Amino acid sequence: MKKQIFLKNIYKSIVLILVGTMLFSCENNLATIASINVDENSPIETSYDVEMQYTDSGIVTMVMLSSLVNRYVGENEHLEMPEGINLKFFDTVGVVKSTLVSDYAISYAKTNTMIAENNVIATNSRGQKLFTEQLTWNKEKHTIYTNKKVKVVTDGKILFGDGLTSDESFDNWEITNPTGDIEVDEGDDSSSDEEYYDDNESDDESDLFDESDTYQDGN
Repeated sequence: MKKQIFLKNIYKSIVLILVGTMLFSCENNLATIASINVDENSPIETSYDVEMQYTDSGIVTMVMLSSLVNRYVGENEHLEMPEGINLKFFDTVGVVKSTLVSDYAISYAKTNTMIAENNVIATNSRGQKLFTEQLTWNKEKHTIYTNKKVKVVTDGKILFGDGLTSDESFDNWEITNPTGDIEVDEGDDSSSDEEYYDDNESDDESDLFDESDTYQDGN
């Protein structure tokens, strides 16, 4: 009788050891498969005609539209929008307060920032427009900024500069090293399609801002 009990205990021990070994082996295999399949340079997911909503306390604050979104994982997890984006920022009652469009964009999970590139245009509720080739949106700080050349069309004139910082609604903005102030016909929208900056601006234009290295929107 004692011998039978002893043998049963041995069998149970062997079964437990085998099960444990199989589970450990499965976990190792899954980890190996995951490490093999995850390529940080290739998207793990591709989506088309995407609409993404950002909310704050249940209120929609921004909607992003993009015809193509690639999702990458790994150390540098991010979303890539190779065909561009169309962003709409909303106030607390659902009214559009600003828009942002570009031909390319990339959004990083770790830094909580989005970088818009190529033909970037931001427009606020007052009709003021920003033109540049790169613009970073900090989602946590609710700011946008660039150190690239900029052109701002506002109140019947065009301003140029070497960079810009603003809140995300593009209401309170400041141009770095402003270099021009050109009066335009408010009824003529052709200026918005021109090159956003000119490296050969005249000395007369640069002299307009010789006493300051920034230009701040006075609302």
